[in-house]
Amino acid sequence: MITDKTAGIDPIVLEGQEKLAQSEDDFVGGFSPVGDFKKKSLNSLVKVTRKLQPLFGLKADYPLFETDETHLPVEFTRMLMMTKQAIDDAVAADVVDETNLFELEDVVDDTSLQLLSGKLNNVVKNKSFKKWMDSPVVDDREVPFEEAPVQEPTDAPAVVNPTDVLPEQSIDELFQGRI
Repeated sequence: MITDKTAGIDPIVLEGQEKLAQSEDDFVGGFSPVGDFKKKSLNSLVKVTRKLQPLFGLKADYPLFETDETHLPVEFTRMLMMTKQAIDDAVAADVVDETNLFELEDVVDDTSLQLLSGKLNNVVKNKSFKKWMDSPVVDDREVPFEEAPVQEPTDAPAVVNPTDVLPEQSIDELFQGRI
């Protein structure tokens, strides 16, 4: 489907983008919780998630569920995965308590949805978490770049002393094998 945004983009590129998006959705869908979820519990989780969305620079506009569900939609799972990663990082940075950690595979019914809603509600009320989310990301894994010393090329062949590479006994054995 060509829109104003995609006009002028090579159709092969568009097709590749669509395939990539589908692959990503399939991957995220593999993490989607599956169970018996009632509309009320789902919407409770949506309301808490909406409070978290602005912390990620997102509009708090995820729609409420209109029916009971047996699995969470990919887009909602993606939001929960993003939130989970932020909470994991915040726990590692000692910003929030580890009791707020959660695993998506533990979400299997209304009780686990309510438990997750409670954990997310604790996090959304935590002023330290909000401040931490507003602070710039510092990547302490960065390694300073050091240039390797440059050796000038020479026309002379490299000379290697065989005894530096192989012990003398190995050299003798090598020559014995040739005789």
